Order: sequence, then structure tokens, then C-alpha cells
Amino acid sequence: MRDPARPEAVPATPLRKRFPLWQYPLWWANGLAAGALLLTYLAPHLSPEHFWMLGLLALAYPYQLLVHLGFLLWWALFRPRRMLLSVAVVALGWGHVGDHYQLLGSSSAPAELRSGPVKLMSWNVRLFDLYNWTGNKVTRDSIFAALHRADADILCLQEFFQSSDKRYFKTRSALMKDFRYGHLHERYSQKTRFDQHFGIATFSAHPIVAKGHIAFPDNPNNQCIWSDIALGADTIRVYNAHLASYHLGDKDVDFIAGLDTVRESEALKRGGLRILKLLRAGMKQRASEVRRIAEHMAESPHPVVYCGDMNDVPMSYGYHLLRGDMRDAFRESGSGSGGTYIGKLPSLRIDHILHDPRIRSWDFTTHREVLSDHRAISCVLGVE
Repeated sequence: MRDPARPEAVPATPLRKRFPLWQYPLWWANGLAAGALLLTYLAPHLSPEHFWMLGLLALAYPYQLLVHLGFLLWWALFRPRRMLLSVAVVALGWGHVGDHYQLLGSSSAPAELRSGPVKLMSWNVRLFDLYNWTGNKVTRDSIFAALHRADADILCLQEFFQSSDKRYFKTRSALMKDFRYGHLHERYSQKTRFDQHFGIATFSAHPIVAKGHIAFPDNPNNQCIWSDIALGADTIRVYNAHLASYHLGDKDVDFIAGLDTVRESEALKRGGLRILKLLRAGMKQRASEVRRIAEHMAESPHPVVYCGDMNDVPMSYGYHLLRGDMRDAFRESGSGSGGTYIGKLPSLRIDHILHDPRIRSWDFTTHREVLSDHRAISCVLGVE
């Protein structure tokens, strides 16, 4: 029997296992990654004309998500409570994840449409490989074969090339003759010897009833044309644009791709500063161009569709400003990451199809052909 005069022994509370010192650097790195992601969420709302460094974080957003996924897996194994930091910051911007990743695309058409459906395709064809980047004639023929397979009703091409000189392939006449296109809107920013024209073109199997362009005084080499296309009783306005690029040369791309092999501090500084200047200039230029397009779209008497090579990712200020309350066809029915850039740098989704809420889209496709430095994108549209 227990002696009432003696207090009952209280079981000792087990000591909490200490956080290993070697894991502290990982925790600090997790904190820095969380701070960077929080700053990235500001990028769509602050113009790179004033806060251009945020644009660099926007470019890195998909890879930031992968970093946080790595932290989540690590802490799940060793310190589950530490997962909360990455969970919280990713959840805070969860709406952006769908702009970059979609699991399953939909190919189902809506039950009722007023006009349509029509298939729209957009592709930066890099001058049909005019300068033999990958074998001119073979690539050009393969591009035309891919266009035949897609059989789009509306075809928007950037970096379009046309010449009447006999030494060159007649791209315009071939597209008008061998396809279903009876209507064309083209505009060229450059003309050189041998009647070479470089620009942008929209081909349509449906009547183009009005057309025009938006000027970019700061860089007339960039293009945006608009075409009012009649679809039965309705008309849609299709914007076809090629916006400012970063103008990274081969040396710049090679420098970025080989950063892990560069050892000389002076070479790192020189190459890094040059690339930062190019990135800053491209971001600022696009902000101005996008603002002009958005203002023009706001005055459109018809539902609008934007397509083209934006040279900007979904987390960017330019994409956010241009999209406004429009829908992104990739988000509506795309799948995977939808990366459209092809090159030594990581693939990013910089080509887009955006459309008015009065328009429905489905069957978004990022085409797999590697025939340019961009992949083609397409979807099916209809006016509700």
C-alpha cells in the first residue's frame, strides 16, 4: 500500500530532441527561398520600368517551386513541422501555379456556341530557318508539313519571311495556295536586298473584314497587328504580336548555360553585367508595348483574342497587364508545363493565347515539333 505521507513520483517529461546543428543552414536557406518567393508575388503588379529586378524572380518562379518541393520532401523525412514555412508561402500564391502547370487538358467542346468552332494556331517560325540554323530546306518543309497536320482555320505567324526573288521559297503564295486560307493580313518591319521582307502575318480561312496595327515607336522592329475576322454572325478581333526579346546572343546563352564552369571573377562580372543590362532593357521595353496593346484592346468593339510570342512568362508584369480579365487558353485546357521556348536555356512558357471571357477555348496543344526556337501552340475557339 502506498504511504500517504510520501508524494507520488511524477514521471519525467522526455526531453525534446534537439535540432541538429548541421540542419540549420538548410533552415536558413529555406527562409531565404521563402522570402524570394514572397517578393516574386509582387512581380505581376509592379512595372519593370521601376522594379526590374522582380522580373528576374518571375523568370525563376517555376524553379522556385521545385526548390520548395525539395524542402518539403526533406523536412517530411526529418522535421515535419518545418514543412509549414514552404507550405504557407506556396499556398499564398497558389493561384499562380495553374498558370505554369496543368495536369489534364480538356478536349471537350462546350454544348452551345453562337459562332465557331475555329482552330487557331500561333507560331514563331524563325524565318522558316532562312539562315540555315538547322538545315534550311529540310526545316522549312517540315514546318509546312506541321502546318498541314494542324490545319488551323486562323494561323498567326511571327518572324515571318517573304520574298518575291526567285532564289527564295515563296512562303506567302504557298500558304495561300496549298492551304484553306483565302484572307491575309501581313506587316513587315524590315526590307532588305533581294526583296526580303521580315515581319508578322495572320492567315485566315474566314473573312478578314478590317485590319490595322499598333506602333511601337521605341522599337519598330517589334510588331502587333489586329484583324477583325467574321465568324458567321459574330466578329472577333485577333491580335498577333511579337514583343521585345532580350536580344541574348550566342555568347550570352553559352555563358548562362556554362556558369558552373566559369571560374574567373572578372569574366563572371563582365558577362553577368552585360546579361543583366539586356534583361532589364527587354523587360522595360515590353512593359511599354504591352501597355499600348492593352489600351487598344480596351477600345475593341468585338471580343478579342491575343496570340503570339510575348517573350514573357505568366508571372511577369507584362503578362498580368495584358491578360487582365481575359482567359488563358493554356489554363483552360492545357496540360503539363506548356514550355514553348526551345534552346540551351531552360524551357519557359513565353508564347500565349489569351481570349475574351465571351469566348470559350478547349483542346489547347503545345506542339512537340522542334523546328524553330519556339514551339507552336494552338487551341479551338468559339463565341458563346
